[in-house]
Amino acid sequence: MSSDIGHQNQEHIAGEPASGQVKPVPPLNANHTTSQGTIKKPTKKPRKVLQVIQIFSIIIALILSAYSFTIIQSLPEEAGQSGADANEVLVRTEGRNADHLCEEGGADIFIGNDLNTNGILEENEVTSTTRLCHGKTGLSGPQGATGPNGGNGVPSLVNTSAIHYGNDTCLFGGLLIESGLDLNNSNTLEDSEVINQEFICNGAIGSDGINGNEGYSALVEQVQPPQYLCSSGFILNFGVDNGHGMGLAEDGVMHADEVIESLKVCQTPLNHGPISDFSFGNTNGLSGSCAEFAWSDSHNKIITSGSDSNSGCELWISSGVASSTEQLIDINAGVGDSNPGLYLGFNEIISNGQELWLFDANSGSNGRELWVSNLSNLGTYQLTGYSGDGINPDSIAASWMNGLVFSDSSNSFMWTDGVNVTELFNSPFISQQQQLVLDLITADIAAHTTSSMVVDSSGLWFSAIRNDIGFEMFHLSNQGDLTTWNLNDFEDSMPKSILVMNNSAVVIADNGINGRQLVNLDLDGTHQWLTSLTLQSNGNPTTSVGEGMGLNLLENKIIFDAQTSAVDPTLWSYDLTTSSVTELSSLVIAPGLRTQPVQLNGKLWFDCITGTTAGELCTSDGTQEGTKMIHEFQPGMASSEIRSLIGHGQHLMILVNGEVDSTDTGHSLWSFDTNSLTAELAYDPWLGTGNNSNAGVYGQLVATSDLVIFVADDGQTGHELHIYSPLMLGDDWLIW
Repeated sequence: MSSDIGHQNQEHIAGEPASGQVKPVPPLNANHTTSQGTIKKPTKKPRKVLQVIQIFSIIIALILSAYSFTIIQSLPEEAGQSGADANEVLVRTEGRNADHLCEEGGADIFIGNDLNTNGILEENEVTSTTRLCHGKTGLSGPQGATGPNGGNGVPSLVNTSAIHYGNDTCLFGGLLIESGLDLNNSNTLEDSEVINQEFICNGAIGSDGINGNEGYSALVEQVQPPQYLCSSGFILNFGVDNGHGMGLAEDGVMHADEVIESLKVCQTPLNHGPISDFSFGNTNGLSGSCAEFAWSDSHNKIITSGSDSNSGCELWISSGVASSTEQLIDINAGVGDSNPGLYLGFNEIISNGQELWLFDANSGSNGRELWVSNLSNLGTYQLTGYSGDGINPDSIAASWMNGLVFSDSSNSFMWTDGVNVTELFNSPFISQQQQLVLDLITADIAAHTTSSMVVDSSGLWFSAIRNDIGFEMFHLSNQGDLTTWNLNDFEDSMPKSILVMNNSAVVIADNGINGRQLVNLDLDGTHQWLTSLTLQSNGNPTTSVGEGMGLNLLENKIIFDAQTSAVDPTLWSYDLTTSSVTELSSLVIAPGLRTQPVQLNGKLWFDCITGTTAGELCTSDGTQEGTKMIHEFQPGMASSEIRSLIGHGQHLMILVNGEVDSTDTGHSLWSFDTNSLTAELAYDPWLGTGNNSNAGVYGQLVATSDLVIFVADDGQTGHELHIYSPLMLGDDWLIW
């Protein structure tokens, strides 16, 4: 390109080369010429090497990518195969009784794979076993110091007065109840001493009805409540002198059967607490061989065994308050123990209109014999006189025909009315002609070590040995007719758990082929086998049926326990209508292990174990849906160890080890409402954290219409008799 001609004659700018010096301009070929000659620029070889390497790397990468793509496209497109399903892991928990490994009992946890996918962890599927043992019960803490004596209290008084018609408060009349403190000890409740008033008003007078037959006189009476229930209060009975029941019409006397309504008022909560201290101080008055007691309705008294330091275990009575508990008689004079009721307990009979109590006792000189008592010292005496002991640990007894049937140490069945003692089959209610018939077949009938007896309206059902047929079932009617069943042609049928029904009975027995099964006995001497249970593992006959629950009739179903697997018994039912047998639950195991079941509100209540709990309260209505664990007194795997339960109204009264606000109460008395399915601590004999009254470790829970009675330790008197009234759970009483 030519330069601009217009610039050729311009002056040089400062800093430019002089006009005589020509600035070399390099040619496009990178060579330039100077005045001295041609000059060649140096080459840059390292940079060209790097460029070559980069180019070759890119070419190789492209070649490898193309190759990889070709290989991938050539692979076959095949779907993957699913693996085999894994076996489900199962966990089974079993409670265990106390043994040499777990002295306080515990639980076994089994883990394994459900190889046969039947949802049950069987023995051959167990791969891991873990044993959990309960810790030993800690020792009781030391007894606290006695607190200071309180000041003398002021007596409380209650006045009742009639309110006449036209009163401002009660227009149609009624009753005024006033209560207060007798501040001046005058034994009279004065106006200035009244603290509270309650008006009980009559309703409005209704319209006249049609004329009826001439009626009976109305009666109103005020009586004192039993001291064992209320020490300060009253009961107003309202009734008609109509002679109902045992009453006499128009005799002016209020008989119990003539009472229509009662108003019961107590100024304090109903009495509860210890009522005995047989052996003063913190020494047990009741123990394993001295803990039999019963309640007498006609005398309103407790007949009981009790041990003190002077006379040993003897016969005592109590009106339900500590001050009334006294020794009735020292049967084994001195410090020897007579142990009343040790084998037969206390049995009530009504003989010639008089209530009598029959029991066994050892006088120390005549051995263990049958005794009788009308709850007086003079009316307590020895009834039998055998050579040596007349009663032994295998003896049994049942009240029947205004007397007592019992088996003696010679295995004979006997009967007594509290005065006379005779062989059962020669009893006075059996005609002489019938006795002659019985003499031909009863001479070789004897009691067995596991004999049992049950009474119904038709007569006496019992199990016994007869030489020609072995240990079988019998029925003796009220007229003396004897029926015999031979249920096993090969050996003894070993009958057990007699459930009486209308003119028949169901028992558990062994026919020699199918093992232990349910069988129905008809009074005509025939029988029908009801079940054919077998073991799940090998199909062999069952050997353990009714060992915990026995037989229980719930509407049209017989509920019982049976062991058909290698683990624990479960609950079953036999439907009398459909003749079908059903396992009610495979999760509820070992039903009735500790206590006898109680039937209440159309259901059975019993102790049991489940896979997630130790011993707790369970229930069944005879259906699979209604058979379940219903309440945990000890949450988790700790056992509540139910020791005794009994029904009272709509409540179950239970001796059990429970928790309140995560605090262990020890064995105490609890109530369980069978309607609301709620439990609450009713009475703890030994209050305080960590204190255990051990209620129910001796004796049983006995219930009356007003009370429950049991043995417990309050920390001061040792194991003694305690009472509690379930009436506090209802509204029968007005607590002031």
